[in-house]
Amino acid sequence: MRTPRLNRKFCLGAATLALGGMLLLPVATLAGAQSPNGGGEPDGNCVIDPADNDLTVRSLESQCTDQQILDLFAAAPTGTAPRGTKTITLLPLFQTGGSLLPYDTARAFTQMQSTLGSGLTFTTGPQGPWVYKDYFWGQDAGGPLQLGSSSIDGKPAWVIDYSRDFAGIPLSVHNIRQLTPGVWIGRDTGSLGPSPTDPTKPTGGAFALN
Repeated sequence: MRTPRLNRKFCLGAATLALGGMLLLPVATLAGAQSPNGGGEPDGNCVIDPADNDLTVRSLESQCTDQQILDLFAAAPTGTAPRGTKTITLLPLFQTGGSLLPYDTARAFTQMQSTLGSGLTFTTGPQGPWVYKDYFWGQDAGGPLQLGSSSIDGKPAWVIDYSRDFAGIPLSVHNIRQLTPGVWIGRDTGSLGPSPTDPTKPTGGAFALN
């Protein structure tokens, strides 16, 4: 079902954010939220604008705190699956065993990762709906796009398992939900880290697609 387009801008901490009449976030719980990690955190002025994809992604990348990003993913509806080639923006958040890395460390790590590729291509592959990672040297083996349960919280999400890139080992699994009509928010988890089988202690980062 297509999410209706709204002509309002929302700033987290200002009002309750709704998309198409569906409660998305009790925004007041995010007002003034601060990262517990110290260092050069963003200001928390986390703007999610259904009418402005670029503004929303810039805000996620540079203004939303790590806790706001986690809360946005947790509250977002599954929505529709992306189609075609989408730009991927790695967000400055990374957990290991459920613990958040300091903001500056996570930002440096994701900036380094961003040099490897720029997008995901949603298409039809060997076994139906398929997603390829678009690296600067070409596409990977990709993985199936399935409507399943997020390994983060068990709620519905679009799930992509890239095990084919790693000899069948699930080192990279994407969990994606639709944040606005043109922006998706995702978590990238895998089987590495201190607690690889404990969904309450994920290891991995976060990203936006538009």
